[in-house]
Amino acid sequence: MTLKFVNSEIDKPEIVQCSRSSMAKVMAWSRSQYAGDDYQVFANSKLVPTDFNGELIPPQIELTANQSI
Repeated sequence: MTLKFVNSEIDKPEIVQCSRSSMAKVMAWSRSQYAGDDYQVFANSKLVPTDFNGELIPPQIELTANQSI
């Protein structure tokens, strides 16, 4: 997978090739390097939802009336 970190304070985005299982570790490293910066993360060209601290926001699962947890 290709991760692209687009930082509004840096001219050139950082691009990292990694496995899906290492994505969280790569994102943690990026957070430590760019703490306080305004940046976005893209995985395979799709925007990755992150919170204010750059943590990955897990996908929300919507349940229908017929489903339960």
